[in-house]
Formats: sequence, C-alpha cells, structure tokens
Amino acid sequence: MNKILKNIVGGLVLLVILIVFYLLTFQMSEKRLIIKESTYVVSIGDLGSNKVNAYYELYEKISKTNSKELKQYTKYIKGIDYISFNETPTDKLKEDGEVLAINVGLSYPIAKFKQSQYFDALGKNYFSLKDKYQKELYDKYSIEEKIYMTNYKGYFFISNDVMKLSDYMRLLVKKETNKNIVSKLTGKALGELVYDASTLDEGITALKLDLDYIDNELTLNGSLYGDIEFSSVFEGIDSKKRKLEKYMGKDKIYLTNKDFRGLTEFVRKRINPDMNSALSLVKMFTGKDLETYMDKIDGELIYDYTANQLIVLVKDTKDLKELLSVFSKKENGNYVLSNGEVIEIDGNIIYYNGKMLEGDIVPKKDEFVSGSINLGLYNPKFQDIYINAGGKIYKDKIKIRVALKEEDLLEIYNKLEEE
Repeated sequence: MNKILKNIVGGLVLLVILIVFYLLTFQMSEKRLIIKESTYVVSIGDLGSNKVNAYYELYEKISKTNSKELKQYTKYIKGIDYISFNETPTDKLKEDGEVLAINVGLSYPIAKFKQSQYFDALGKNYFSLKDKYQKELYDKYSIEEKIYMTNYKGYFFISNDVMKLSDYMRLLVKKETNKNIVSKLTGKALGELVYDASTLDEGITALKLDLDYIDNELTLNGSLYGDIEFSSVFEGIDSKKRKLEKYMGKDKIYLTNKDFRGLTEFVRKRINPDMNSALSLVKMFTGKDLETYMDKIDGELIYDYTANQLIVLVKDTKDLKELLSVFSKKENGNYVLSNGEVIEIDGNIIYYNGKMLEGDIVPKKDEFVSGSINLGLYNPKFQDIYINAGGKIYKDKIKIRVALKEEDLLEIYNKLEEE
C-alpha cells in the first residue's frame, strides 16, 4: 500500500512539475515581440485588469451603453501589441509591415484548439479568416482587408498581409529585439505608443505617448527621449524658491525657468526671421540685446491669456525701467504702452495690464510649466471645460502631460451628442 501511495504521490509531483514547466516555457516574453526592425509599437495591457475595468465604467457613463458584450470579447485577452516594422527603414519606397500580437494567457491551448472554427488553414501554420466572419467584419465595422493569422509561443499573430506576417515571423525567431523601444515600455498605463526616432538624426532617440485613467482623471503623457539640446533650457527653479505660484489658476500659464536668457537664445534661433529682426530693434534703441533683459527675470512668470495679464518676478528693475522708458510713456509712476496697456512695477514684480488675482491651482513642484487650458478657446461649445497641462524635465527626456477630469469628459460627450 505504501508503495502504491508513493507511486501516486510521485506521479502527482511529476505532473505538477510538467505543468509548471509548461506554464513557464510555453509563452515567450512580451519583449521578444519587439523585433529589432520595429519602427513603432502600440501596447495595451491586460483587458481584464482592475484598471481597464475602471475605464469600462467610464466608457459606460459617457456613452450610456453597456460594455458587457465588449468585456465578453476582451476578458481573455492579457495583452495586445501592434507592431510596425521595416527591414530597410532608410528605403522610403518600402512600406512598413504591421502585425497584431494577441496574448490570451493560459487560454492559449484552448484557443488554439478552437481556431479551426474561425480560420481556414493555408499550410505551414498560416490561416485565413473564414468568409463568414470576414463578411461580419465588413457588415459591422466596414473592414474589407483579408485577415490572416498564425500562432507561436503563446501568441496569436494577425495581419492583413500574409507575406508581411511571414516576414515578421522570420524576424521574430532571430530573437533580436529593438532595445530602444523595449526600454521605454513599462506596462503601467492603459496603453503605450513608442516610436523609434533614432533615424531622425535630431538628437531625439524615441517618442512615447501613454494614456492612463487614475482617480477619475484621463491623462495623456508625451515624452521625448535622447540627447536633447533644448532639455537644459527648460529646467525650472527649486519649488522652495517659487513666489508667484499662488497666482496660478484657471485660464493661466505658469512658467518657471533657471535661465531665461538661455531660453530666449534658444527660441530666437528657431523663430521666423522677420520676427527675429523685429526683436533686434530692442538693441538698436537701447544698446542692449533682448537676452540681456530676459536675463533679469528671476525664475518665474504667469500669464492670464483671457484677461491678457502678465506677472513677472525680476532680479532688479534698473535695466527694465530703461527699456520701458524707450517704448512707453510714464504716467503716475506707471508705464503706458502705445496700445494703452499699463505696466506697473511694485518692488521686484512687474504687472502688465493690471494686478492679477490669486488662483486656486497648485502647480506640481517638479514641473517647469503648468497650464489651465480652456477648450472654449477652440470651440465655444466647450466653454469653461478645462484641460490641465504640465511639463517635466528628466535627465534623458522631456515629459508633457495633459489631463481631463471625468466629469469634463462626460460634458464634452454630451455636447457632441447634442449636435
């Protein structure tokens, strides 16, 4: 009896070991999907995760539709990667290939077993979608392209070109990845797009966009990576030294910078030559170039774009008073410009077009710019719906974010529906 029991236990242990070995080896990592020839990748995580379920709830609120059917199709999908690739990226005539890699996790063996219900075999592990389902795609979504599929190492690969699909699989088995793209994918957001910009020869190595939904706020982040020439000219001052951030509020843009002179030099190199010539008039009339005056800004300024008001903190006012005396007339201790706008100097603060009221938005301490953008500027229907924006400097990248609250997104949808 003991011998029989030992055999049963031994058999169970062996079975467990085989199952664990299969689970650990049957599927390759997501990084392997990003072949060396990849030009850009769109990556979406587990469609059954809590984060995605929260997004489904937002979708239901906005569209007033039930996402039950959508969840039924996506609950088994553990990840989707859309991969664009090109073996000869310098050849402008050769189009990129596109492949959709779908991860169904532990359901892979079952899905592979059932694939014959939906796909016709073409040979050599390549398949085409059955005419019945191809017609459904056209009737429901107007998709005309023929759909082809193959599977490998725990993934299903989809394309509308069987030759491109074959090219991708040939490159995939080489096990060479695009490390420039792979290193930027984190898997923490709802979705990520990473574009390999290393061939642009502009000091930029990659561009990344990611979408996330946290604390009832939809946020889009854009990042530029590389040895970026302009990253140093956007560095903000220490948050403890900031004095004007209390004025930040709706319809305003807050900018902090360690070197406004360097920022001005950078901008002047890239603006319209006619505009540059106009700015050069400053030196003609004062003997000092514009950069000299911009160097007097003491790290901060805030602009109210609806009231056309500006506050600037300066290191000293002597040179700036000389500049204003050339382009304005002095009345009651203030400076009046030719357009009638008034500039007032109070201590080391310059006010343009009146003193600005304090606001109720606290800029993020690690961002060099913060903005409250009224969408009504672009479409009157969206008046008083705001996007919050900000920018942050890292060692090897610049990150810009724009965020929209759930209630504002819902209002936008309702206004569009009214049309």
